[in-house]
Formats: sequence, C-alpha cells, structure tokens
Amino acid sequence: MMDVLVILNNYFHDVATAVLLSSAVILFVLSRTVGDDALVRAYPPLSRFARVALVWIVIGGVPRTIFFTRYEWDPAAVKGIVPALLVKHVLMAAAVAVGTVMWVRVGKRVRRS
Repeated sequence: MMDVLVILNNYFHDVATAVLLSSAVILFVLSRTVGDDALVRAYPPLSRFARVALVWIVIGGVPRTIFFTRYEWDPAAVKGIVPALLVKHVLMAAAVAVGTVMWVRVGKRVRRS
C-alpha cells in the first residue's frame, strides 16, 4: 500500500508542477493579449490553481524527498537512466521557478490596474 501512495504522491507532485506552469502561462498570454478588465477577472481563479499547485509542490515534496532513493534513484540506477532522472528534475525545478516568476509579474500588473 505504501508503494502506491508514494507513487501517487510523486505523480500528483509532477501534475502540480504542470498546473502551476500552465496557470502562469495562461495568465502571461492573457496579460499580453486582452484588456486589463479581462485580466483582472481571470487572475483570481487562475491564481487559485497556481496557489494550490504551489502548496502541493511544497507539501508533496516532503514525502518525495524522504522516499527519493527507494522509488526514484535506485530504479533509475538499475535501468541506467540516472541522467534522464536528473534532467527531469532540473526541468521540473525550472518549470516551478519560471511559473512562479510569471505569476508574480502578472500579479503586479493586476494590482496596478
């Protein structure tokens, strides 16, 4: 049962990263293409998605870190795909960083409106 819970946590942790980045990209595109009124209306619901995703990334990262060796590193080492695992984690960290920066920048524009 623990195996299933850890694997589900890791999956939803990755999904949360995608949700954060996609919410930020949508907000960024809206900030470039629609008027301030539409952006101000879209910002709260998309921010909720981003906030929940960010919270899940932090909370879900705890068990992921605890069980990293057993469920990610060891299987990658056995299969010889450690470089792919490293690339995946670098890309995921970059997605979180870029998504957060985009979200904050659009938030500043919304507050000025």
